[in-house]
Amino acid sequence: MPLVAFGVIIGVNTVAQYDMKPLYYYVLCVVIQIIAFYFSKNKPARTLMLFGVLGVAAMLIGTQTTGTVAVYAFLSGGLFCSIMWPSIFALSIAGLGKYTTEGSAFLIMMILGGGIIPPIQGKLADVIGIHQSYWVPVICFAYLAFFAIAVKGILKKQGIDYDATVESSGH
Repeated sequence: MPLVAFGVIIGVNTVAQYDMKPLYYYVLCVVIQIIAFYFSKNKPARTLMLFGVLGVAAMLIGTQTTGTVAVYAFLSGGLFCSIMWPSIFALSIAGLGKYTTEGSAFLIMMILGGGIIPPIQGKLADVIGIHQSYWVPVICFAYLAFFAIAVKGILKKQGIDYDATVESSGH
């Protein structure tokens, strides 16, 4: 589906006579995301860890390069973020039992906390430059990869093998 959506965007803009040639190579970034999604096998901890690592890699490539490569790398961060939220949510409320409702409500309210990252990155961009300010997302993606590894261990200590549960339920 991501390739279809990408094709529609390219097609509509091409019909409108916009030059879309600079975005043709971006299809490789979409393909990487699709491959990573299938490699994660619908296991939330694996998905979050894999996309966190890919986010770190993309941001590091972006900070260490310039031009089109850097642009594609930074844009790929958005692709990698798109698949993370369902995994974060599922892993965060697993094992809460009777507190699942409250936990999920607090988790939704904490989305607002994500609003502090752009101003931090913006201030850093003012100080050291926009290109190097992408070290902020490197740290964020690294934390998400760490969270994926840590939460899997925490859930196992509670007797919850979330990946096995997801697999056996047919999801």
